[in-house]
Amino acid sequence: MGGPPTSARRRATISQVAQLAGVSKATVSKAFNNRGGVSVETRDRVLRVAESLGWRPSARAVALTSGGAGAIGFLLNRPPDLLSSDPYFGELISGIERPLAEHGFWLLLQIAEHADAAEERHAYADLAQTQRVDGVFLAETRIIDQRFDIVAELGLPAVIVSRPWGSTALPWEGAGYPGGGVADAVAHLAELGHRQLAYVAGPHDRSHVQYRTDAFLAAVAAHGLSVLGIVRTDFSAEAGYRATDELLGQRERPTAILYDSDPMAIAGCRAARARGLSVPGDVSVIGHDDIHLSRWTTPALTTIQQDVQELGERCALRLLELLGVTTAPHGPLPDPRLVVRESTGPAPTGPRRG
Repeated sequence: MGGPPTSARRRATISQVAQLAGVSKATVSKAFNNRGGVSVETRDRVLRVAESLGWRPSARAVALTSGGAGAIGFLLNRPPDLLSSDPYFGELISGIERPLAEHGFWLLLQIAEHADAAEERHAYADLAQTQRVDGVFLAETRIIDQRFDIVAELGLPAVIVSRPWGSTALPWEGAGYPGGGVADAVAHLAELGHRQLAYVAGPHDRSHVQYRTDAFLAAVAAHGLSVLGIVRTDFSAEAGYRATDELLGQRERPTAILYDSDPMAIAGCRAARARGLSVPGDVSVIGHDDIHLSRWTTPALTTIQQDVQELGERCALRLLELLGVTTAPHGPLPDPRLVVRESTGPAPTGPRRG
């Protein structure tokens, strides 16, 4: 019970594979990397032995022999304190980590607010020139995004997280229509009798924010509704609270508000209660992302659901494919969809003054 581990419980080594296959360690390495000098029969024998032992070369080991780093970079241009309050990135990173860990790669995460374009360019150049990563993820892309040119100039393999704005030669993973679910949210509110809406959005230069804003405005026009305000924020709960308080303090306030993130929507519910208003009795609220906490709030949050962990996993698999790793095939990522809970209800009747 308390003795040393048995050979069955020890992790197999390349030496064991070589011994059982009757070859050298160098031949085992060549067999796994499809290099010359190894016959088909020998390669098959090595692979069978390795499979029986549950052994596979780590990506780090392969990287060292091929001049790579065995790591993937993820640079987030955000203040660290803001990131800590946004569960979206925790779920995204969780999805990214699964395939990377499975294939032995490390994730190098850097969170810093770059003061200007030159500083951001330097951050990527430093990663490439010091050979600390084999590729990078590009998240929160902008309408005009210099990072596309940066990684191309540096020869750094990259995958864009979610559909970018406009065309690019870089591969991306995400829903075909990032604004998906927004039209359904507006239709849901219209069916409940709402006629005056507002939108608490993220920064105007973000691709996914623009997709959602366009979808919102198109749906409002299609249903003949009015927009009583679009407030731009930094996605934080604090900004969501302030934006909601501003919208509800107007001479004519909206009966429903859509938000670009669930934390902003949750904070918006609190802002409404602080003004003596009920959700959804006086104002309906719809979030975005369907983070885990959303179903446990009071009221439970109506939100636009996207599988953020699955998005991260797809991005990781795509980048691994660029690096020559064989991965399982996968279909397109579904578009975001509306999940109706308790924070939306019939439009109120009577005067609605701020």
